[in-house]
Amino acid sequence: MNRKGFLVLIVALVAIVGLVVAGCAPEAAPPPEEEEAPPPEEEEEAPPPAAPEEEVIEWTIQAPFPEGMSIYKGCRDWAAAVTEMSGGRLTVKDFPSGAIVPGLQEMFAVHEGTLDACFTGSHYHTSEIGLAGDLFNLYPAGLAPREMMAWVYDGGGLELWQEMYDRKGLNIHVLGPGGFSSAETFGWFNKPMKSLSDFKGLKFRTAGIWGEMVNEMGGAVTTCPGGEIYENMERGVLDAFEFSTPSVDYSVGFHELGAYLHGPGIHAPESCFELLVNKDRWNELPSDLRAICTHAAEAMTARIWAFNDYHDAIAMEDLADYGTKFVYLPEDLQKEIVEVANAKYDEIAAEDEFFAKVLESQREFAIKYRALKNFIQPDPNLMTWGETPAYGR
Repeated sequence: MNRKGFLVLIVALVAIVGLVVAGCAPEAAPPPEEEEAPPPEEEEEAPPPAAPEEEVIEWTIQAPFPEGMSIYKGCRDWAAAVTEMSGGRLTVKDFPSGAIVPGLQEMFAVHEGTLDACFTGSHYHTSEIGLAGDLFNLYPAGLAPREMMAWVYDGGGLELWQEMYDRKGLNIHVLGPGGFSSAETFGWFNKPMKSLSDFKGLKFRTAGIWGEMVNEMGGAVTTCPGGEIYENMERGVLDAFEFSTPSVDYSVGFHELGAYLHGPGIHAPESCFELLVNKDRWNELPSDLRAICTHAAEAMTARIWAFNDYHDAIAMEDLADYGTKFVYLPEDLQKEIVEVANAKYDEIAAEDEFFAKVLESQREFAIKYRALKNFIQPDPNLMTWGETPAYGR
């Protein structure tokens, strides 16, 4: 064997021996598997702090009307609207006349804090706030409902309304109107009225500044609650009376007396109810609840007016169907009443500075407003869809 072959053989033997040794060696242990670390425990989130329960504010409101009278609707509906719109945060409970305080004492009770609010009429407490109170509700030859609404909200009337209470030191916040009605009936008389002289000796149920005027024209004015009118008319204690709008008059049965129903209601071209709130209670309210109270009152102003007008229109048809005798006051008689009324207001204004201030504001606005309407507002009788009944004419 040559040397080259010998070397090849040696290399081969070494390789074989290496393979045998490698095959006999124990297998290397696999590296230990790393134990998976347990997942970190999730920290329990702390519950959010409990929100404090919202405070529920409870108010009471009373009106000087019985619950069944349609006028009471303004009180009831405002209370319900505020309660609903606030989600119950301000809950207003309504009460009729006498439920908490005697009827016609509501304004005083609001001032003292016995009531939180009231739905009433400013003419009921002129002894406390002055004769200007008549100018914010019904008064002879005064503003019509749409005129009153525009003057109150945009002509400075609401500010004067608040001033009327502030100047007397009354703890009252004026929300403004809480509803309107259109003109009342002029009244129910046992004979047709043809002139102002017919008032002489007439036993007439009315009140307020209109009652003063009737007395000055020779009438014998008497006052009595609405619930006594029917009987007093039947017994002859009264020759005539005025009470409210056609729907209210019809609902209490005045058409059954056989008297003549007179119109138009120039002694009371509109009724404007008022919503008053105790000023301390008002100042305690957050701004959003104040806004709810205010806008609910504005909504009631229009809504109650619409309700009253609708039902008055239906009532006129019912009165006609019953056979009611209608009398429409002659135009010259109406003009005489306007002259008597304006003379009376000028007399009061000469002695009452605030009355004069309110009266002047209303008169200036009415002139502008009527000039607008006379030009721009078409006569609805020209746009009729049929013959319009002309009651009493």
